[in-house]
Amino acid sequence: MVESTEKGSRTFGQFVGDLARSFFRALGEVVERVDALSLEDKQEAKDAIIALLSASGRHTETIKLLTKQDDELRRVLSDRGWWVLQKDINGPVKRELLRLGREEKTDQIDAYLCALFNDNDGARLKAKTETWLEVPYLAERKQIILDSLEAHRSGKWTLSIPALLPLIDGIVRRFRRERLRRSKNQGRTMHVDKFTEYYRRKQPKHFGGSFASFVHKHMFATYDFNNGIPPSSINRHGIMHGEISDYATEANSLRVFLLLDTIAQFIRAIERSRNTAAKLKR
Repeated sequence: MVESTEKGSRTFGQFVGDLARSFFRALGEVVERVDALSLEDKQEAKDAIIALLSASGRHTETIKLLTKQDDELRRVLSDRGWWVLQKDINGPVKRELLRLGREEKTDQIDAYLCALFNDNDGARLKAKTETWLEVPYLAERKQIILDSLEAHRSGKWTLSIPALLPLIDGIVRRFRRERLRRSKNQGRTMHVDKFTEYYRRKQPKHFGGSFASFVHKHMFATYDFNNGIPPSSINRHGIMHGEISDYATEANSLRVFLLLDTIAQFIRAIERSRNTAAKLKR
């Protein structure tokens, strides 16, 4: 009788052990999957947590801890002429970028991001450009996009960059004309400035702020051709007016692709939201 009880106890103990192992295995898989999500996918949940903490008015330090890495990531990327790539940065990528920043190896960030988009024969970048065709303006310029992608993958960045730069001007101009309030003085209005301000208002602070910083300090920064000092090697005005000759790098080509992607995906999201709202009103 005693032997039977001991045998039963061991069996129950094994059951509890197996149950615990299954639970922690499942928990680990959930954590891994969440970690693999992009910053954008996790932002809504993060905003909800911050809103709850803010409502109590007693968790200021906790909120600072939750946003500390966001501010750090934004600074590290902005210092190297990037912005927070919310659709492409997940847990592992974020940790690597922060590591490079903390170890003062930010000069390796360009190479790291280029390698990220070169992986699997550039599948990530190719997939992005395919979604661009859902935006009418870009669909009308499909061949330019395909040729630019081929040039980028072939290392012909002297071709990919100037081919895509005009599309940035064009897509924001059309979006502003169709969706944003018209300025009283059209002749002195920068379509990119208006779009950037709209984007900043609609996005979380660290997403919108870093995007605006890149646009204003690099891509569309004011460039006085008379002093001969470009604000950035990826300055649109300097490149398109023939003032910058050292723009053709893989990192700069990738920047143009990703800037156009950020704009295209934002426009797609706005259109989906408006279409959904219109259907609900019917």
